[in-house]
Amino acid sequence: MTKLHGLLLLGTLAPFRNAYLLRGLVVWMAVRLALAFGGAAETASPVGVVLAGVVGVAVWLDARRRAEDLFLGNLGIPGWTIAVMATPLVLIVEMVVP
Repeated sequence: MTKLHGLLLLGTLAPFRNAYLLRGLVVWMAVRLALAFGGAAETASPVGVVLAGVVGVAVWLDARRRAEDLFLGNLGIPGWTIAVMATPLVLIVEMVVP
Protein backbone atom coordinates (compact mmCIF):
# COMPACT_ATOMS: atom_id res chain seq x y z
CA MET A 1 0.00 0.00 0.00
CA THR A 2 1.15 3.51 -0.72
CA LYS A 3 0.93 6.44 1.64
CA LEU A 4 -1.76 8.00 -0.54
CA HIS A 5 -4.05 5.00 -0.09
CA GLY A 6 -5.55 6.54 3.07
CA LEU A 7 -6.19 9.83 1.31
CA LEU A 8 -7.90 8.10 -1.58
CA LEU A 9 -9.96 6.00 0.81
CA LEU A 10 -11.04 9.07 2.77
CA GLY A 11 -12.00 10.75 -0.52
CA THR A 12 -14.48 7.96 -1.19
CA LEU A 13 -16.23 8.38 2.19
CA ALA A 14 -18.50 11.24 1.14
CA PRO A 15 -19.95 12.19 4.57
CA PHE A 16 -16.50 12.56 6.12
CA ARG A 17 -14.99 14.24 3.05
CA ASN A 18 -17.79 16.80 2.87
CA ALA A 19 -17.66 17.46 6.61
CA TYR A 20 -13.92 18.15 6.53
CA LEU A 21 -14.22 20.41 3.49
CA LEU A 22 -17.02 22.37 5.18
CA ARG A 23 -15.18 22.60 8.51
CA GLY A 24 -12.09 23.81 6.69
CA LEU A 25 -14.08 26.54 4.95
CA VAL A 26 -15.77 27.64 8.20
CA VAL A 27 -12.45 27.81 10.07
CA TRP A 28 -10.91 29.75 7.15
CA MET A 29 -13.77 32.29 7.21
CA ALA A 30 -13.42 32.73 10.97
CA VAL A 31 -9.66 33.30 10.73
CA ARG A 32 -10.07 35.69 7.79
CA LEU A 33 -12.69 37.70 9.68
CA ALA A 34 -10.42 37.84 12.73
CA LEU A 35 -7.58 39.09 10.53
CA ALA A 36 -9.86 41.68 8.91
CA PHE A 37 -11.05 43.04 12.24
CA GLY A 38 -7.47 42.95 13.51
CA GLY A 39 -6.35 45.21 10.68
CA ALA A 40 -4.38 42.62 8.71
CA ALA A 41 -6.88 42.09 5.89
CA GLU A 42 -4.34 42.63 3.11
CA THR A 43 -2.11 39.58 3.22
CA ALA A 44 0.30 38.18 0.67
CA SER A 45 -0.06 34.77 -0.98
CA PRO A 46 2.58 33.00 1.20
CA VAL A 47 0.45 33.93 4.19
CA GLY A 48 -2.47 32.19 2.47
CA VAL A 49 -0.52 28.93 2.29
CA VAL A 50 0.37 29.21 5.98
CA LEU A 51 -3.26 30.01 6.70
CA ALA A 52 -4.30 26.83 4.86
CA GLY A 53 -1.89 24.86 7.05
CA VAL A 54 -3.34 26.41 10.18
CA VAL A 55 -6.85 25.52 8.99
CA GLY A 56 -5.77 21.93 8.31
CA VAL A 57 -4.32 21.57 11.79
CA ALA A 58 -7.42 23.14 13.39
CA VAL A 59 -9.72 20.71 11.57
CA TRP A 60 -7.46 17.79 12.52
CA LEU A 61 -7.58 18.84 16.19
CA ASP A 62 -11.36 19.10 15.99
CA ALA A 63 -11.51 15.60 14.52
CA ARG A 64 -9.32 14.34 17.38
CA ARG A 65 -11.64 16.02 19.87
CA ARG A 66 -14.59 14.18 18.33
CA ALA A 67 -12.57 10.91 18.19
CA GLU A 68 -13.14 10.69 14.45
CA ASP A 69 -9.44 9.99 13.93
CA LEU A 70 -9.79 6.78 15.96
CA PHE A 71 -12.73 5.63 13.87
CA LEU A 72 -10.95 6.43 10.60
CA GLY A 73 -7.77 4.82 11.94
CA ASN A 74 -9.70 1.59 12.41
CA LEU A 75 -10.65 1.83 8.74
CA GLY A 76 -6.98 2.16 7.80
CA ILE A 77 -6.99 5.92 7.20
CA PRO A 78 -4.09 7.77 8.89
CA GLY A 79 -4.72 10.96 10.83
CA TRP A 80 -2.76 13.28 8.54
CA THR A 81 -5.32 12.72 5.78
CA ILE A 82 -7.91 14.66 7.80
CA ALA A 83 -5.76 17.81 7.67
CA VAL A 84 -5.01 17.29 3.97
CA MET A 85 -8.70 16.79 3.16
CA ALA A 86 -9.62 20.08 4.87
CA THR A 87 -7.27 22.28 2.83
CA PRO A 88 -8.13 22.03 -0.92
CA LEU A 89 -11.22 24.21 -0.75
CA VAL A 90 -9.35 26.69 1.46
CA LEU A 91 -6.51 26.96 -1.06
CA ILE A 92 -8.94 27.52 -3.93
CA VAL A 93 -10.87 30.20 -2.06
CA GLU A 94 -7.63 31.83 -0.89
CA MET A 95 -6.54 32.21 -4.52
CA VAL A 96 -9.91 33.59 -5.67
CA VAL A 97 -10.95 35.90 -2.83
CA PRO A 98 -8.81 39.05 -2.60
